Amino acid sequence: MSRGANVALVPFLYGVAGREELPGVALVKLLTDVGLTPAGARSLIARMRKDGLIAATPRGRGADYRLVGAFLESFRQVRHGRPEPPPWDGFFHAVFYTVPEARRAYRDRLRRAAALARYGLMQPGVLISPADRRDHLTAELGGPPEEGTVYFGRIALSTADAAQVAYRAWELEELGRRYREHAERLRAAVREHPVPPGPSGPSLAAYVKLFGGSLVDTLRTPPALPPELLPADWSLPALLAEVGRTYAHFGPPVTAYVEQVIAGDGL
Repeated sequence: MSRGANVALVPFLYGVAGREELPGVALVKLLTDVGLTPAGARSLIARMRKDGLIAATPRGRGADYRLVGAFLESFRQVRHGRPEPPPWDGFFHAVFYTVPEARRAYRDRLRRAAALARYGLMQPGVLISPADRRDHLTAELGGPPEEGTVYFGRIALSTADAAQVAYRAWELEELGRRYREHAERLRAAVREHPVPPGPSGPSLAAYVKLFGGSLVDTLRTPPALPPELLPADWSLPALLAEVGRTYAHFGPPVTAYVEQVIAGDGL
């Protein structure tokens, strides 16, 4: 499993637990249940702390880890539902950046922060969002780069042009196809397993495998893309309906197992 996929596992596990903070020992155990080694789980947690995706609170000889920043926002979005999108008001909020190769670390941080804040790539050096997300970026990045520039502004477009730009910037054709595939896979899983498995580590691993890709892909869509800019056959609503039905079917025993791990019974 790639580093990016491993990182995506973490907010998903918090979502299964229904908590914004987890004991470190429980988080390591859950990550090993879904395929990491204990050393790999601890290394992943350390990298995510360094990248500002989770934060630690000391507890005895260990620590609790809580989601922060864009990860926390995504967690709450999944848990409480996507906000209603505003109507198209005629412009995208934009980030214009030039960062030289000598400052590649900053450029990589900028791109990672922009992805977490769900900016789309309009063209090289220009990121766009239907909402002003600069506070999220500056919180992740701190001050400007020592070399290069980062400017915030707006790009005015007609509705038709904005729809074409959004289609490319967020890869809506590819996302729509993936959403339809995810929805069909979830429907098939419920048909094939009318009785869900009981609470266990293998059940959690199967649940993550079933759900993980679909939920990660739903978070690639900007949080409030106006409906005027979406394709007529946009398949996200159908996928979200299948997610709800599948969660109601498979979720309770998996959640019960995670609660056992958090309580220390599964360690």
